[in-house]
Amino acid sequence: MMDIPPEYRAWFRNPDGSCVQCSLGMVGMWINRPEWTYLLWDTPYGPAERGGSWPGRVSEYARRRGMKVYNVTGRTYEDTRPWMLWAAQTGRFAAIGAGRAHFQTLYGYVPGDPRPWKVCNNNSTWKIDEYTEEEFRRLHMASGPWVVVPDEPPAPPPPIIVAWWK
Repeated sequence: MMDIPPEYRAWFRNPDGSCVQCSLGMVGMWINRPEWTYLLWDTPYGPAERGGSWPGRVSEYARRRGMKVYNVTGRTYEDTRPWMLWAAQTGRFAAIGAGRAHFQTLYGYVPGDPRPWKVCNNNSTWKIDEYTEEEFRRLHMASGPWVVVPDEPPAPPPPIIVAWWK
């Protein structure tokens, strides 16, 4: 799972229908890519990207900013599910269609958990929502099968604290 503190997730709260950019920004923070992280603000990486998005718009601003993405659309859940699993399993995570005309951040996938899918909604960044496979399928398909995954190296794994002195 991602491990971004709530006070940093709050930076990506959706104030104005910019849910795709909010989700991509949170993914960017996780993989340490400022050209992703700062989509919502004017920076040397480009102007702020605000408002609704669609696959073509994402491709265009990703190209301008040098963001390497897999911008995947499909017809069924089975078209995008493997991408979301791969994104979670490799530590890249993803911005995903989730909810009616909405994007959220794929925050984790925990095999064996009864609610394996973990999602951060950019309308409620203080919490991580958990879904069963069927609940997640419905959530994802409510927006249509679209997912944006970094074609960038993943973040390093979280450190493991070892009591070496004991």
